[in-house]
Amino acid sequence: MGVVYLLIYILGGALVTLGVSHVTEDVLKGAPVGDALVPVALGAGLICLAGLLHALVERRRNPGGTSRASSSRMGRRSLALAGAMWAVPIIVAWIQFELFINPVLAMPHATVLGGIALTFGVCSHLMAKWPLRRVATTMAVAVVGLPFGLLGAALPIQHFTHHLTDVVIPLRDPVTREDRSIEHKRDEVDMPTAPLRVDEATLDLVRAFAEAKAINVADEIAAGRMRQLEDGSYVTVNPDGTETPLGGRGDMEQAFVEARETDEQRAAEEQAARVAEWERELRQRKQGGRLFSRVAPD
Repeated sequence: MGVVYLLIYILGGALVTLGVSHVTEDVLKGAPVGDALVPVALGAGLICLAGLLHALVERRRNPGGTSRASSSRMGRRSLALAGAMWAVPIIVAWIQFELFINPVLAMPHATVLGGIALTFGVCSHLMAKWPLRRVATTMAVAVVGLPFGLLGAALPIQHFTHHLTDVVIPLRDPVTREDRSIEHKRDEVDMPTAPLRVDEATLDLVRAFAEAKAINVADEIAAGRMRQLEDGSYVTVNPDGTETPLGGRGDMEQAFVEARETDEQRAAEEQAARVAEWERELRQRKQGGRLFSRVAPD
């Protein structure tokens, strides 16, 4: 039975951790947190179930209640050591992050163990006189200590990688001494895909040619709106008496060339603007997230 409720404790604590992580992300993004509360509630229910099974086992094993020896409080030095195990790895990793060291060497396993031990130590003081204090302490460790340790390890790593800093967790096989380090790569920041290119100048020119109407040159000359020159070319006669030469095939081809150049120039400018915005975002991500340092060293 002990193995059963222990596994339920672990599963419940993992669900609470997952739910709290999602709640944190939703709060930072300004999104509704309703869906993220579901695993929290489910995890809390599993922990309550494990606590009930644990209490039944404790009652069966100790009908007279918990002995005095089993209710001893964690000493101050042990409590301070547990707090240091949780906090020091985070502080050391954050100092590396502030100094723009890449990759950051992290020790999250110490943070996890420290968070669990610290929660246990605090509960051993707060719950020393509670009935079924062993059950209550275990439940508190599952619902608070495990998320406290896991999130204390995971959130800084997620923060570092979001700000384009790699994280390495040094590990070594105790038997073969082989390097088993785990590397968390920085988040990829892909440049937004360019939208479908629309050659507006070319389309306007094509539209103008499509909407052009055929004319009868003889009728236009007779009406005085056109005139034929001695070299055989034609000009249009404007209302103010000025004349405008009629373009030929070469003029049409030149107009398309100019329209295409205009579209290509506009596309190049838009692409340059997208690249500049992307590079600006990269600089902000790389330089941001720090408490003291604001500008990355050259």
